[in-house]
Amino acid sequence: MEKNTILIVDDFEFNRAILRDLFPDYNIMEAENGFKGIEEYEKHKDEICAVLSDLMMPVMDGFGLLDYFHKNKYSEKVPVFIISADSSNKALAKAYDMGAQDMISKPFNVKFVHRRIQNIIELFRLREIVNNTEDDEEFLGEELDK
Repeated sequence: MEKNTILIVDDFEFNRAILRDLFPDYNIMEAENGFKGIEEYEKHKDEICAVLSDLMMPVMDGFGLLDYFHKNKYSEKVPVFIISADSSNKALAKAYDMGAQDMISKPFNVKFVHRRIQNIIELFRLREIVNNTEDDEEFLGEELDK
């Protein structure tokens, strides 16, 4: 099954709507804070190809979500993008250290954001294909050695 869902985590409906409209070819799931985002990801992780998250949200912020993804090694399987008005070097360094694939500053150019996210989704898909091919070759080699 090809992953074709983007999870958008932001406490403002307006921001989620802008991001949702950028990706008409994808299924979109939404959450209004990091805690709800984690719940949605856990329920649908086999469908999700990217997570777009704000940093500043109630209940659990984007760093809390990143921390959860990092500790569970989910950020190795699905790219997490931080889209935030906080573009400070401190926030940028922390987001990257916690496994974010990219950090996009608000306000943003919709065309560039779409391209950046699409490119990384494709890279993750290709990496998954390569990893699965290597696993298949390893399995086949073990079977042939028997």
